[in-house]
Amino acid sequence: MIFRRNKVQPVPPGLPREVKISRNPWKKTLKWVVLGFLVIGLGVGTWVGLSANRAIKKITADGQQKSSLFSLFGKQAIKGQSEGRTNILLLGMGGKNHPGGYLSDTIIVSSLNYQDKKLGLFSLPRDLWVPIAGGGHAKLNEAYAQGENNKKVTSSGGTVSSKTIENVLGIPIHYYVSLDFEGFKKIVDTVGGVDIFVDKDIYDPYYPAENMIDYAPFKISAGLHHLDGALALKYVRSRKTTSDFDRSRRQEQVMAAVKEKVLSLNILANPKKITDIINILGEHVRTNMQIEEIYSLWNVAKTIDTTNIVNKVLDNSQDGPLVSSQDWRGYYLYPRKGIDKFGDLQIIAKNIFGEQAQDAAATSAVKIEVLNGTNQKGVALTVSHFLQSYGYKVVKIGDATSPVSKTTVYDLSSGQFQRAASEIASQLKATVATKEGAKTSIDIQVVVGEDYLN
Repeated sequence: MIFRRNKVQPVPPGLPREVKISRNPWKKTLKWVVLGFLVIGLGVGTWVGLSANRAIKKITADGQQKSSLFSLFGKQAIKGQSEGRTNILLLGMGGKNHPGGYLSDTIIVSSLNYQDKKLGLFSLPRDLWVPIAGGGHAKLNEAYAQGENNKKVTSSGGTVSSKTIENVLGIPIHYYVSLDFEGFKKIVDTVGGVDIFVDKDIYDPYYPAENMIDYAPFKISAGLHHLDGALALKYVRSRKTTSDFDRSRRQEQVMAAVKEKVLSLNILANPKKITDIINILGEHVRTNMQIEEIYSLWNVAKTIDTTNIVNKVLDNSQDGPLVSSQDWRGYYLYPRKGIDKFGDLQIIAKNIFGEQAQDAAATSAVKIEVLNGTNQKGVALTVSHFLQSYGYKVVKIGDATSPVSKTTVYDLSSGQFQRAASEIASQLKATVATKEGAKTSIDIQVVVGEDYLN
């Protein structure tokens, strides 16, 4: 048998030979890995986004409109930014499941200075005796409770607290944020606790237990400590063996430490922690901010120099602006110049960043005379008390030589106190005039006219 070898047919010229290329298995794997990451990223983003949207609707329930995550696509300026300063009222309280849960335990005005990128924290004592907006006189910590207990009229506790503090400090409160004790503990725990340097030993045998009847003694030594949520809450609440003012300083200290933790890379890069914080805020925080304002303020907060926070606590020390008393009101505090005379407090609040130190010095240095140009007795004394409440020095009061129809503020300082004269005229809705060549020790003369009584 003869076997014939098959002839291999030559490939015609111009046609390519068939070449078998082995595929790279890593290329296919990489494609699926990238696709997997995209799916996971989309899922995490959706998860965080939905959580944030649910929380935002709860947080901003006190606002004038309902917020949602989609509001980020809109633009809204931050209140106060055009004037160079935004003031945010921070309120801490027990919460609805706590006895006296709507009495503000923490009252701090946080101010953002846009020009210098500074943060100012201004703490007010809860026992300060004040006129509550729309609700008579009471301690400052009752303002939030009055608002929450009468929401149909007041809108919210935050609204009443804001208006009350505006009247006391003489500065606008652009936003408020309230947080209850449980939310505070959860946030501190979620960020992994905070490191705090305690400057002196604290022992409080009267720290209230959970049932608010018994005591749960609190003790911490001087030095560096790592505080979890429960310990941090005790640290910022204890006051029986120190003072309300020491407590305010500790509250500011912990707030700054929490802010540093939240803005740290470890927290911002962790979707789980971000979602946990968002959900905690949704359950325990209320504000009148809208989502786009929160987002804008968040971006501003990241630029603030937290190593140079300006802290101010109103106290009743020898040089402090407050004094204490006890009577039918219980224990309470009021301005050194008298009840409802908030002028010194207003100067401090306006001057917290030092930008108005020169104006404050001029205010206290100007010598003012008030003359009654009406037919009603006691008007000059009333106006002098009003001006003194703003820090002005009234050195003389009396009667004008004859009745006048319109209130006039005369600048006798040859222009040295022109700004003070203009401010007084604005407060009294008066006109400004000058008296050249007047030989007197008085810098500004106020002649109160009949229009003041209308």
